[in-house]
Formats: sequence, structure tokens, C-alpha cells
Amino acid sequence: MNEFWIITQASIPVFLMMALGSLLRWAKCFSQEAAAGTLNLVVKALIPCLILDSVLGNAALKSSANLLVAPMLGIGTLILGLLIGWASLRLAGLKKDSPDSKKRSFVVSVGLYNYGYIPFPLALALYDQNTVGVLFVFNVGIEVGVWTLVVACLSGYSPLKDWKGMFNMPLIALIVGLALNFLKADMLLPTVLRTTFHGLGQCAYPLGLVVCGTIIYDLCRQYNLMWELRSTVVAALLRCLLLPALILLGARFLPLTLELKRVIILQAAMPTAVFAMVLSQLYKADSGLAFRVVFLTTIISVISTPIWIKIGTNFLIGGQ
Repeated sequence: MNEFWIITQASIPVFLMMALGSLLRWAKCFSQEAAAGTLNLVVKALIPCLILDSVLGNAALKSSANLLVAPMLGIGTLILGLLIGWASLRLAGLKKDSPDSKKRSFVVSVGLYNYGYIPFPLALALYDQNTVGVLFVFNVGIEVGVWTLVVACLSGYSPLKDWKGMFNMPLIALIVGLALNFLKADMLLPTVLRTTFHGLGQCAYPLGLVVCGTIIYDLCRQYNLMWELRSTVVAALLRCLLLPALILLGARFLPLTLELKRVIILQAAMPTAVFAMVLSQLYKADSGLAFRVVFLTTIISVISTPIWIKIGTNFLIGGQ
């Protein structure tokens, strides 16, 4: 019980930061322009600093098992979610004559989980820098899947033209950090630079979560949360109940490092990503359905996330 309370205490601040963002947006203390600028700062500067701080000198990233298996598991969990979503279309009331845009958004809303803004602060709170570094490598596989499989699912076209979307500042920072580690040049960086990376990196996810809260508030005003309840509830149950169980069960039979087991536990417990709604809007799918799934899974995850982390820890790690 004490361990569960520790996990819950680590989870609650994540959702409180998002709630703060919504409150600030409601009070008109945080404009849409300010949120967009802050998000740009987080993605292009603060997260790369956090990546470098977590990767440089990370002993866990010297293991080929973490470097090679982690990205494969990342895209594997995404593919599993997309397949479960596709297989559950009829269960959600989406039949052959239903709009393709709605079916595409449903599949992506089930498959694409919040692999960044929620698991990273939890990894920092519950584990160590080694685990955070492995988490970044794990997410490389998801990024590849997002800009290929997810884009193809939403648009119906070849995703080759969107490959450039993978090459963003966080990925570049990860490549640079891994290269410095491989060349054993990380120790040559001056302490003042490493301290700067650390200081800026610690700001990344608190600010990012606050911005996510402002986005959710704006979307709540734009969409009716009571529409399409059947498809929304089915997607939420698949994302928050079935998929975590399947991912943990699959991981049980794989020879994974301790850090990779921790990453799997965190990612299995995640709600649908806000990015699912953004991509649905970008590729003219049903962004309203995607948002309703994002909203409902985020609310459920306030309770389900610490429960799944506790279950996953007992199931995969035990006394390890």
C-alpha cells in the first residue's frame, strides 16, 4: 500500500500541472499565442537539453539491448494499439458505411498514446536518469511509427513525404548525445555546459504539461463531449484497460533490462496522446472524436495510471 501511495504521489503533480494550465487559460492569464510560443520553446530548446542531460554518460545506453530493442518495442506497442483499434471498429459502432474519417481517427486514438509529456516526469520521479535515457531511445521507434504508419492511416496516402517530420530538435539532440557517448567524448564537455543542460532540461515537462492543459481547455470549448459516446467509451476502455494488460503480458516473456521494463510499465499506463487529435485535424479526419477520446482517457488515467504502474511493477519486476 505504501508503494502504491508513492506512485500515486508521483502521478498527481503531472495532472495538477495540466489542470493549472486549464485554469490559467480560463482566467485569461495564458493566451493561445503565449501557449504556442511556450510549446515551441519546450520542443525546440528545453526538451533537447533534457535529452542531452539524460543521455550523456548514461551507463544504461551502453547496452546494445537498450539501444536496439527499445525502439523496436516502441513501434511495436504503437502497431499493437493500431491493430486493436482496427479490429474493434464494429464494437465501437463504426460499420462499413460509417465515414472513413471517423474510423481512421478511432484507430489512431486507440493506438497512439501519450509517450512524452506524462511518462517523462513520472520516470524522473519514480526511477533514475538511466531509465529516462532509455525512454528517449524507446520513443524513437514511436516517432518513426507516427510519421509513417499513423500518417498513412489518417491520410490514406504514402507517408514518405512526411518523413522529414521525424527529424526534429529532440531527435537531433538524441543522436548527438548517443554519438558523444559512443566516442567517449561526453566527459570532455565542460561542467558549465552540462549544468546548463540540466537546469534547462528540468523546465521542459512542467512547462509542457501546463501548455497541454491550455490546449485541452480550448478544445473542451470547441467540441461537445457528449457526442458519439459509444465509440468514445470503447476507445477509452481499449486504451486504458485492454492495451496495458496486453503490453505487460507480452513484456513478461521478453528478456528485457531493468530500465526497459520500467519504460514498458510507464508507457503501458498512458492515455491517448493529444497529438492524435492534432494529426486528425491536420489530415482532415474526425478531430472531434479524437479529442473526446483524449479527454476521457486523460480523466481515467488520473486513477488508472498509478494502478497500472503498481500492477506492472509487481508483474515485470517484483523484487528485482
